[in-house]
Amino acid sequence: MSHCLRPPNTSLFVRNVADDTRSEDLRREFGRYGPIVDVYVPLDFYTRCPRGFAYVQFEDPFLRVQFV
Repeated sequence: MSHCLRPPNTSLFVRNVADDTRSEDLRREFGRYGPIVDVYVPLDFYTRCPRGFAYVQFEDPFLRVQFV
């Protein structure tokens, strides 16, 4: 199977996210660059505290290129 058939990656990995940052905060900050599909802030399995990073998924794959 060709890799060309795979949809382009539209997720942006965000580092150094403060513990008190909510997904709504990230959606507001990155939303000014284009439509956002999803914001995911992973939590530690045991402590249920944020792990310090997040993923922001844009609707348009070419918007992600602005940050790289």
